[in-house]
Amino acid sequence: MRRIFIAFFLAIFSSSYVASADDSSATFLSYTGNDLFPSYIIATATVDWNGDEQRAEDKKTDDDLELEEDEIPLFGDENGSIGVEIENVPEGAKITVEITGDGFLKKSKWEGESDDDYDVIHVYPKARWDYDALRRCVQQKPANLKIKVSIDDVVIAEIDETVLLRSINDCPFYVKLDDDGEDLEDISVTFAAYVNENHPWIDGLLKEALSAAQEQKLINGFTGYQSGSQDEVLSQVFAIWNALQRRGIKYSDVSTAPPSKFVYSQTVRFLDDTVQSSQANCVDGSVLMASILRRIGLDAYLVMVPGHCFLAFSDGNTENPTLFGLETTMLGSDNLKPVVELPKLPSKLKQKEFAASHTTFVSALEAGKNQITEHADAFKSNDDPDRQLISISDARAMGVMPLGAESAKSPR
Repeated sequence: MRRIFIAFFLAIFSSSYVASADDSSATFLSYTGNDLFPSYIIATATVDWNGDEQRAEDKKTDDDLELEEDEIPLFGDENGSIGVEIENVPEGAKITVEITGDGFLKKSKWEGESDDDYDVIHVYPKARWDYDALRRCVQQKPANLKIKVSIDDVVIAEIDETVLLRSINDCPFYVKLDDDGEDLEDISVTFAAYVNENHPWIDGLLKEALSAAQEQKLINGFTGYQSGSQDEVLSQVFAIWNALQRRGIKYSDVSTAPPSKFVYSQTVRFLDDTVQSSQANCVDGSVLMASILRRIGLDAYLVMVPGHCFLAFSDGNTENPTLFGLETTMLGSDNLKPVVELPKLPSKLKQKEFAASHTTFVSALEAGKNQITEHADAFKSNDDPDRQLISISDARAMGVMPLGAESAKSPR
């Protein structure tokens, strides 16, 4: 699994506007710079990056770690991503911070007192995001934030900040913490939010896959790891592969998101879009397959390597598990008849099509295996943001749930 934030609250963006009263002043902070990513905000809404440890000074107990020498004190939401930096805060000062975003962020407020004299502090109010509005953002657009900071009931800053609200399909995978991009923060776990094992469309696909597979005496049902057989697991995955091929899913290299100064991101389609368009880039196809494998109880992974993504899944062996890679861009390699036409096909043609599909499946497994072997050391060290093995199960355990931003009408 990827590394967790080491310095999640390190500010990487400051507004150029500064207002001050007496000796205090305030500036706007944003973890992802001037770009706000709805996918990241929604995906990590329930994630606690710090576990039992409290980082916020106003919530710390004697059991929590003391500040390091160069660490800036934090107040408010320790998992927050937008806030303010306040300079020259006297001990005992009453501090109020309010942030509002037009149509996507309800008034979010933090009030508290300074327990010491501080040269600088960071304050992150608990953001009251309008998650439904964020889900509906399918194209990037500018949006306004209003920030008001008061000390002892005197307003020291009123900031109007214009941010860029990104499309829900823009998925960030790491943040630059310096100008040259040498210091990066990995947030690739956001990709796991596009995997949706609960989508109702999957049931229909599994019904199609099972019908075709039973006729070929391939499997009797989708039982996950219950059989304890590696061959049975592979047969189930192949049945799904074959059904997707019969759906006509083709590879389409549409992956580049609009550039951001501080964040690297990629366009990811939702399951609905992939199915309706019958097109998938490397991430789309992997997300689609991962969603279905999760539905039948298999452990699925999104594998990130430089410029590419593919699927991996475990054989379920608890003592010595085998990880299979699967190159999903090869789904469109065969032109198979749709499932509805199978009853009309001669037996020999059916067998020929299944054989061709299986040959491609084996090639896709081999391609995935080669990639996993090539990057195995990087996956193990887990310190290269370009090479990530994202476990969907681990992401769910962290609190990353499916975005659920698909249309109300399920694709056919």
